[in-house]
Amino acid sequence: MTLSIAFDQIAAVYDAQRAHPPEVAAAVGRAVAAEAGEAARVLELGVGTGRIALPTVAAGCRVVGIDVSHAMLAVAHGRAQAADLPLTLLQADAQRLPFHDGAFAAVLAVHVLHLLADWRQGLSELRRVIAPGGAIIQGADWRDPDSCVGMLRGRLRMAVMDLLPGARPPGAGAAVPQALQKLGGVTADPVVAAQWVRAISPAFVIEGMAARNDPETWVLADDLLAAALERVRAWAAIQWPDLAAPQDVEHRFTLTVTRF
Repeated sequence: MTLSIAFDQIAAVYDAQRAHPPEVAAAVGRAVAAEAGEAARVLELGVGTGRIALPTVAAGCRVVGIDVSHAMLAVAHGRAQAADLPLTLLQADAQRLPFHDGAFAAVLAVHVLHLLADWRQGLSELRRVIAPGGAIIQGADWRDPDSCVGMLRGRLRMAVMDLLPGARPPGAGAAVPQALQKLGGVTADPVVAAQWVRAISPAFVIEGMAARNDPETWVLADDLLAAALERVRAWAAIQWPDLAAPQDVEHRFTLTVTRF
C-alpha cells in the first residue's frame, strides 16, 4: 500500500517545516541561479509555497512554477506579491507539461520527483522542455540523521511500519539517476548550497509531528499518527531526560545537477 499526500490540506503548515532562514534562502537562490545561468528561464516542479522559486527570482532568474495543488499556488502567489517578485504560477501536472520543447534553460525539482505516479514519464517530460545544454537541478534538505530530529523521525517511521505492515511512502527511489543517464544526462556530484545549525528540542520536534508540521506525518491517518506518536514519546522519554532542552542540529541544502 502506497501512502499519498494531499497537499491542499497542508499548504497552511508547509512552511512551518520546510521554510529556510532568510540568509539560507538567499544563498539557495543564488546557487540555483549560478547553475541555471544568468537570467535563465527556469521551470520549478511542485513550486509549493515558493520557498525556492522566490529566492531564485530574486537572484535574477525568470521562474515559472507549477503545482497540482491550488492551495499551495495561492500561498506562493501571496508571497510573490508581498515580496514584489515576478513569479509566474500555473496549476499543471509534471507528467503532462503544457510547454513547448526546449522552453527552459533548467528545470528545478525539490522533494517532488518521488511523488509522481509515473516518475519516468515525468522525467521524459522534463527532458523534453529543457533546451540544449540545459539542466535538471534537484534540490534536497538534509538534517543530521544522528541528531534528535533525525532520530525521532526514524523512530516515527519504525512505529508506522510496525502499526501498518506493508505500508510504504511514495518514491521513485534510487532508479532516478539511471533513468536520467538513459535520457542522455550527465550528473555531477551533489554540492552544498547552504549549511546552518539550528537549536531544536526533542519536545519541539514531537509537538511539530503532532501538529502535522513534519512531512513524515502528512500521509498518516489521525488514529495511526496518534498511535505512532504514543510510541515515539515513550521512546524519547527514555532517550533524553529533559525533552525540552535544545540541541544543535546541522542542516544542509544540496543541489544535484544533471546536464544534457
